[in-house]
Amino acid sequence: MRFKLLFFSLLIATLIACKTDTQNPETEPSTEEEQSKSITRKEIEGLKYNDYGLSSDAQQVVQNWQKYQELNTQIEYLKKADLSFLKSDISLITTFINDFKTEIPKALNTNEINSRITALQTKLLKLNSLLVLDNISKKEQLYGLKEVFIAFSNLNLQINKKLEFEKNNITKPQ
Repeated sequence: MRFKLLFFSLLIATLIACKTDTQNPETEPSTEEEQSKSITRKEIEGLKYNDYGLSSDAQQVVQNWQKYQELNTQIEYLKKADLSFLKSDISLITTFINDFKTEIPKALNTNEINSRITALQTKLLKLNSLLVLDNISKKEQLYGLKEVFIAFSNLNLQINKKLEFEKNNITKPQ
């Protein structure tokens, strides 16, 4: 008798504890929520980093480097919150970076500059994965953008340093 009473008590407690509310189905995210996840130009302008441009000598050297000019254009689009290039298929980005590496002018083909290009490639691929996934916070996406801007700025700085070093024509003692 006690066993039956205990069994029915547990059965009733289980039924009461079960959620039977089916009136609140999950809704799709509203346009307001989608807009809050999109990155704006104002937010990008608020990122703080040292943005190094190319010197006049460096601009002359990279003038015929078509892939650098394309990358510079894409970075400018990123600064205006146009993320379409980095939200595209990853194969386009890897192909672009591989072409970027192969078309580097001989005057700039040094280990230091190649390491900056590799760092930039890593940051671009990371940002692509951050932008493609839906569950990544806006803060992480903005940080990824900042990393790309810093990597591109460091590439410009390294190009400037190399050309400045050559311009000074420092001879090494033997």
